[in-house]
Amino acid sequence: TMCKVLIFGCIAAVILMTAAYGAPLQKTELSPAQKQKRLEASIIDLAFLKHIDNNFLDFYTPNDKRECNHTTLACFLKELNVLKQDVEEKDMEHVINIEKNLEDLKDPDFSNPTCKKCESNEKKKFAEFHQEMTSFLQSMQK
Repeated sequence: TMCKVLIFGCIAAVILMTAAYGAPLQKTELSPAQKQKRLEASIIDLAFLKHIDNNFLDFYTPNDKRECNHTTLACFLKELNVLKQDVEEKDMEHVINIEKNLEDLKDPDFSNPTCKKCESNEKKKFAEFHQEMTSFLQSMQK
């Protein structure tokens, strides 16, 4: 009987572990309203960064429209990391907010071979990068 208890104990443990680890956690899909809120918040935070004037940094600046939205978004997010290395304390919060808000809009499974790799976009100074990113986020609001 000890053997049966042990076997059932093992089976129970396996069942519990399967329940806990078996189903991959799906990232919850944001509702359109939530997406709008995050885009809006990001555009506002981005406006606070308009004054940044660092002419020695270059940013890969995507200008692909609609069909490459996810690739474009991922690229802007990647380039924000470049900005983070070089932004003053008072601006850091805005950069981090934008990252947090946009991170959830990214689609990690999106893949479109016709979309440009981030590094193949033109390098531009922050003012132009800022302008492109702002108009991109505005176009996503529509």
